Order: sequence, then C-alpha cells, then structure tokens
Amino acid sequence: MTPVASVSENRAFRSFWKDGLLDLMFGLVILVVGLSWWQEVAVLGAVFPSVCAGLWYPLRKRLVEPRLGYVEFSGDRDLNIRSFRHGLTAFLTGSLTLAIILYLVWTGNGAHRPMEWIAGLPLALLAIPALFFSVFTRCVRYAFYALLLLIAGGIIIMQGWEPHVGLMASGLVISIAGLVILARFLLHYPALNAT
Repeated sequence: MTPVASVSENRAFRSFWKDGLLDLMFGLVILVVGLSWWQEVAVLGAVFPSVCAGLWYPLRKRLVEPRLGYVEFSGDRDLNIRSFRHGLTAFLTGSLTLAIILYLVWTGNGAHRPMEWIAGLPLALLAIPALFFSVFTRCVRYAFYALLLLIAGGIIIMQGWEPHVGLMASGLVISIAGLVILARFLLHYPALNAT
C-alpha cells in the first residue's frame, strides 16, 4: 500500500467509528447486564452481549452505509477488525459471565462475602475493552467511557452498593451518549438516493 493510500485508509478507519451506533450498543449491553443482575436473570446478561455484537453489522448496513457508503479496508485491516470484534465479544461474554457467577456465589446461601471491592469488579472488567477500543479506533470518547466505568466502580465500592447500580447508571449514560451521537449522525447525513 502506498503512503498516500495508507493515510487515506487511516483517516477513513477513524471516521468509520464516528456514527455512535457502537456507543449505543455498548451502553445497552452494560445497561441490560445491570438490569439482568438486578432482576437476577443471569442468562440475559450473559447472552445479550453476543446478540448485540451480532446485530451491530446489520444495523450498520441499514443505518450508516446508506448515508456514507460502504468502505472496504485492506485485507490486513479487515482481518484486524474481525479479530478484534470476535475477541471483544468473547471477552465481554466471558467477563460478564464470570461477574454473574461471582455475584451468585457471593449472594448464595451460607457464602462468605468477599472483600467489598469485588462489587466494583464488573465495572473494572468492562473498562478494559473500552480502553482497548479507544486505542484500536483512536476514538477518545471510549477512554472517557472507561474512566466513567472505573469511577462508577469506585463509587459502588465506597458506598457499599450492589454492582447493578453502577452498571445501570453507566450503561444509561453511555447509551444516551451513543443515542445523541447517532441522532446527530442521522440528521447530518441523509440517506443517499439509490440510482
């Protein structure tokens, strides 16, 4: 790839993530995990991240591509994108399943309560992929989401609250941010006429 093509591809790759759809999906995952934790429906919290990961691409084709067109990245970058997406899905599903199992053990009959800091663990686990995604996409707002998750985890620990409170609050904030970014995107970029 020539240096000019590489610069253009880097610019296109950075703008590829500015529509807010992934922000909305990430926030909804956190919100639903918090709700499932609160209502003790562990299956929903474990399955919903995979469902969202599967819905992202069709929603992107339906909402974003009619406005900006389709971008095909080089083979190496495309492989990196797919690998990252699969890795992120596996990490989120695995960490949230682990967090739910820890919670169920924690609140089970006769179980000894672990140290109070464990209530912030799910939020810290979710901050890790947000930070990785910030580096991967060069979108600074995901670093802010990671910081929000860490702060929410700290508040949960200091106040002695259950983890679902921080999950629902931060998930709601990230979902609203994603919805605002997506709404702006949809307003500023009307669908192109199909010819």
